Amino acid sequence: MAAAVIASDVGAESSGTGPNPGMTESQRRIDALSMALKQMKETTVEAGRCCDGLTRRAQHLDTLTTPASDASALLTQASSNLGSTLVLIKDAREKFDTVADCEPAIERLLQGAREANAAAGSKVPKRAMVGAAAGAGDDHSSLHTSGTNNLTEQDVYAAADSMEIIRDAHRYFQDRTSWRSTPSALGGLERVHQLGVDAMCLLVSSHLTSAGPAVRMKRVVKSDNDDVTVTSRFEVPIVAASTESASSTRKRLSAALHNRDLMKSVGEYEEFLPLDTRQVRELRAIFECLGGEGLTFNTSLKNRNKSLGDGRPSLQMIQPSKNVKVTRTEKVGSGCYTKLVKQPLKTGHPHLDAYGEARKAVAFASIDGYYRHIRLDRRKELQRHRSAMNTGALSQDSGSDADGVARDAVRCLEHAMVVVAGEKSIYRCVVSPTSSHTHDEAKVPREYKLALVESYSHVAAAVVDRCMDIIETVFVKDAGVNAFASSNNNPSNAANTGGAANHSGGAGGAGNAPNGPNAPGGANDPNTSTPLSNIRATANAAAAGLRILDGVRMLGPSLAKLCHMSSHDSRSSQEEQMSVAGHLCIGIHRTTVKNCAKTLENLAKAIQNDPLDGERHRPKDARVAAVSSDAVKAIRLICPFVSAYKSVTKRRALPWDPNIGEEAGDLDSFIRFLIMRLLNSLQGKMLNYTRDPGLDSMAKSNLFMINNTFYLLEQLTPTSGYYQPDDEIEGDKFKIQNPWFKEKVGKIFENEKNKYLSHWEILNRHLTQVDKHDLSYQNNQVLTLESGRLLKSRFSGFIEDFENIYPVHKELTVIDPNLRDMLQRDVKSVFVPRYGRFYEKYSKIHFSKKNMDQYLRYPPSLIEEMIDQLYVQQ
Repeated sequence: MAAAVIASDVGAESSGTGPNPGMTESQRRIDALSMALKQMKETTVEAGRCCDGLTRRAQHLDTLTTPASDASALLTQASSNLGSTLVLIKDAREKFDTVADCEPAIERLLQGAREANAAAGSKVPKRAMVGAAAGAGDDHSSLHTSGTNNLTEQDVYAAADSMEIIRDAHRYFQDRTSWRSTPSALGGLERVHQLGVDAMCLLVSSHLTSAGPAVRMKRVVKSDNDDVTVTSRFEVPIVAASTESASSTRKRLSAALHNRDLMKSVGEYEEFLPLDTRQVRELRAIFECLGGEGLTFNTSLKNRNKSLGDGRPSLQMIQPSKNVKVTRTEKVGSGCYTKLVKQPLKTGHPHLDAYGEARKAVAFASIDGYYRHIRLDRRKELQRHRSAMNTGALSQDSGSDADGVARDAVRCLEHAMVVVAGEKSIYRCVVSPTSSHTHDEAKVPREYKLALVESYSHVAAAVVDRCMDIIETVFVKDAGVNAFASSNNNPSNAANTGGAANHSGGAGGAGNAPNGPNAPGGANDPNTSTPLSNIRATANAAAAGLRILDGVRMLGPSLAKLCHMSSHDSRSSQEEQMSVAGHLCIGIHRTTVKNCAKTLENLAKAIQNDPLDGERHRPKDARVAAVSSDAVKAIRLICPFVSAYKSVTKRRALPWDPNIGEEAGDLDSFIRFLIMRLLNSLQGKMLNYTRDPGLDSMAKSNLFMINNTFYLLEQLTPTSGYYQPDDEIEGDKFKIQNPWFKEKVGKIFENEKNKYLSHWEILNRHLTQVDKHDLSYQNNQVLTLESGRLLKSRFSGFIEDFENIYPVHKELTVIDPNLRDMLQRDVKSVFVPRYGRFYEKYSKIHFSKKNMDQYLRYPPSLIEEMIDQLYVQQ
């Protein structure tokens, strides 16, 4: 409005017209502005009054709406709180109902596990013992628990889900310890959870026990060659264990190790997984459910015992077994070596304990049943051999059967590898956390890793421990390593002590004939050494020990690798991570080396302590003594085991070789020691010949050494075209190539032969020439009495000495035809040529009137014929 007035005034001024024409244009404009300002002031005052009224009304309205807004906010908050409360109440109700909801599924699992375990328990012993021994070759066990009760696979999964729900509920109530109902709720959850753990452990035990051994017979087909059997699956030749030579065994195992297919080449069995797919799925579900922290509601390790509530040790007690000392604590032959493997498994994880105890029983039954089976087969074969001999005892070459039991021990070691490999397959398939699709190595607690290693070691240790007992049983009961020392310390009890010859069916030493203490070669025979000191028995024992050590040194590292299960613990050294089974594998090698060294020492003592008197040890006819043939047999028995002997000397000082390690001697040093002990024994017997009454004592002593040294040279000296390869050879082909043997024994032979021939030199003293001047004749035909006496004394002296010497040597025996011919030629060469010349010259002279025929009754041809009859066995 003011603007309009100003505008009209301005227009009027410009036109020179208006209400007051006398006023100037500027005055008019000022007046107009003043009026406009006045009106604006009035308008502003009026607007202020209106605003004040509006403010008062707004304040009044605000006082009216604020309580409603507060009430609305409170209602909204109350609604939100009520919704949250409803959710909490619903969740809490679900948690409180967890026991009621989950207990039926767990009870179904427990009932089914009990039924399965009862069915498996009634059938497993026969399966484990007979199936493993008799060669059950089924791909899967016929004792699956799924067919023995109404438990389904879904029941197992439902129980596993229920266990997870229970653990969630337990964590829920642990966060609400202020609730008065929390203790009772936790108690119910722990009770049902423990029920589920027991049910799952029972089912684990049932499945793993009823599955049976993790080995089966190799499927084989006969080839055209009856001596070789070829597998249809692997195409690997399998030689009969009773006939396979030491070199063949080494070649087979070396080739297998080189080609990394050892498990295809050892034993008559192969590893396989005895679980079907359903059992694998159920076991994996259980181990995933209980693995790691799934057992303990995620409580701290300090409170694990409290949460378990059954007295089981906490995982803090499971420490690396770095201080394990393997020593024999059980009786030899009891089936167990050390009490370490007899202790129950307590890892703090019941499902691992159930796995370890179940598979330990099956694995032990497998190796034990296999050993009993092959031992029974060997005894049957031994009985058939006796029946074929039509006697109650074995022949001399049958020995103490130590070789047979040693082969059985090596076969058991090979079978143990297959058993452990099968157990490792089961462990990796169902027990190891890596079998789970959701495995995360970082989330597996260290204590659980140690528990896993402990449980697997518990299974493998039982197998290795049984092998240790089998091997030491061979040494103690069949090889008599300890009995020999006791017989030496107490000679009065030696004859009554049963040793290698009387064990395993009473197979006597190689030199023994029919059994019985009073039989020739028996324990009470004064002409025979005791079975423990019998050279062939100790030789068989030494060869058996070397054979076992040969198998242990080749198979031991692979067996230790199979028994090893790393815990992937960077805080533990390699030694600390070694399990009981690993320590037992080392113990096998150590005890085998120790016992093998004892058998070698026993062999040397047996040769050294061979009796000096008795028909068997010092024959009346001076033939080859049994000690020589036994020593040669002993050398041929041990010579194929060069590498095994080196394993002994590397780790143990021996009486003939105090060095150890690389500085120790090889097998040739031991053979030399045996030869020297043999020569000492022969010289002692030779000395005893000289103490016998009679004219033949000296001749017997010399011929005795000739017979024995020639026998040694013939048996052990290589011929001109003999070639011995660099690798180890079988005993029958063995020759001592080092020159010391031929020089030493050959020198003794030549010296004794010269001494023996000197006995015939006495005849030459009568074959002296008579000077022509001393011969005078009567009537130019007959010698005078004095001259005749010169020839008579020579002929009669020769005849007298010859008739005295010849009967003495006629009683002596030389078995070897070559030596007999040699001695006959040498004896002839001593006096027969000279006697022939003497006889031819003086037999033409008539030096006796009446008794000429008596003086000439031994013409040279007859002498030669008589000498040709010497040394023939009577």
